[in-house]
Amino acid sequence: MRSVKAPVILLIIVAFSALVIIPGIESASGVSDTDVGVVSYVDKVKINAGNSDSFKIEVVNYLGFIENDITNSRMVSIAFTSPNETTVSVAKNDGDFVLAGQEHRSIIVNVDIDRYATAGKYTINIALTVRDLNGDSETTTSPIEVQLVIMSALSSGETYNKIMGLFANPLPEPFNGPLATAIISFLLWMVIGIVAMLILIPVLTRIITKNNEESRKKIKKGLRALFPLAVLLFAFDNGLRVYGAPEDVIGPIEAWFNVIYIVVGAVIAWRLYIIFIQYMLSRIEKNNRIDQKDMDLEPLFRLLGKLVLWVLSVALIMSVLGFDLTAIITSAGIISLGITFGAQSILSQFFSGMVLLTTRPFKSGDLIRVGDSGIYRVKTVNIMNTIFENWDNEETVTMPNNAVSSSTIVNLTGDGLIYKIQVVMNIDYENDVDLAKSLMVKAAMEHPSVITNKSVDLPYTRLTAFRDSSIELRLTSYVYDFNDNGRVGGELREVIFKLFKENGISIPFPQADVHIDYASKEEAKNGHGD
Repeated sequence: MRSVKAPVILLIIVAFSALVIIPGIESASGVSDTDVGVVSYVDKVKINAGNSDSFKIEVVNYLGFIENDITNSRMVSIAFTSPNETTVSVAKNDGDFVLAGQEHRSIIVNVDIDRYATAGKYTINIALTVRDLNGDSETTTSPIEVQLVIMSALSSGETYNKIMGLFANPLPEPFNGPLATAIISFLLWMVIGIVAMLILIPVLTRIITKNNEESRKKIKKGLRALFPLAVLLFAFDNGLRVYGAPEDVIGPIEAWFNVIYIVVGAVIAWRLYIIFIQYMLSRIEKNNRIDQKDMDLEPLFRLLGKLVLWVLSVALIMSVLGFDLTAIITSAGIISLGITFGAQSILSQFFSGMVLLTTRPFKSGDLIRVGDSGIYRVKTVNIMNTIFENWDNEETVTMPNNAVSSSTIVNLTGDGLIYKIQVVMNIDYENDVDLAKSLMVKAAMEHPSVITNKSVDLPYTRLTAFRDSSIELRLTSYVYDFNDNGRVGGELREVIFKLFKENGISIPFPQADVHIDYASKEEAKNGHGD
């Protein structure tokens, strides 16, 4: 009997020990909130509303490292709590990860602030959910705190309930509240703006336009229409801040106010730009660098000014409204590249026209030679093409500007209509060369269209060549008008011919001496001769 009871008692003792020891073993292998910890490298982050920033944290598994064993490895998940107007995130592979014993991981935490976030001090809480790899146990660590300071240009800040945002309101109730202070501030800014307009506009317009009364009136009229609008918007915006309106109210209103400011500024800049280019072109005209009928530079500068103002204004407006200019500029660059290839010829004409209009190799009325073509009179230089009149046939010729700018241009009358002509005459070898030269000069000096007032070189002659049958003499003289060079040249030849005839100077015709050598029939037959 005793032998039976002993094994039973032993079995009961083993079972009881198992009930006590096994839970202890499970508890030893379970997850503790001290297994894994998180440390932040910063305790405070300052970010402007509408911007983003980042900071680094370190997650560490404090358990010992066991080779080829996952007992001390932990699955870690990161969770954040932050204000509603912020977004806190980490990279996708940093949200959930496994840390072996003694392993640590550096993680970048990104913080994005809404553009209309309320300024103030907030807290970002960072907590870890830790599990063993079998999924049998998990725990959440105590969160660490990182202070978040949001700064906003839309915040009332120190302007709240201050007159004009500058001075404390000394008035008694109910006139010292935010609404009353905002109304008072609005009215004061309007009065100051109107007074400033009455004083500054006459002074500024007089400085800008000087003695140009017509331009001054235009500028005054424009500023008197636009300046009160700008003052009204500024006063209203200041009133909102004094009242303490929330950022999500001030933000959109101020954005549209800024759009109006940009438009007003662009209009004023355009009018000032027009006055400036008109002033500069008038100065150039007074200096005889450009004539009155050749003022086609103004349309070019108007076009360039419009392009620049449009691009800048649209870019500023899109930036104010929150568009990503980087992406837009990149897309515009790709589109522009396609347009460039598709409209290469048109763009070439356009930029060639800009070069011609700015470098001014010729102007309206000039007689030029383009490449190897004939002589043309310039009629109009446009941005895409140049219109000529054929000098000989009175035909109108239109050339693309890229064809003109890529050709060799000879301006025959660029410095004026005075033109040098040359008349070539041939005399006999037996004639008096000095007499012939003096007769040619006499013919030129007596011609009314030849310049003899010593403003240019007086007519002169040179012996230029010995021909087979004659001596070549060349008369050089200047005429007042290029258009007369053909007529004057012909008349000089006629007069010189008469003077030569009267003074015994002969103009030989080509002569050749032919010698005939008679050979005997026998020599001719044999192919011999002297």
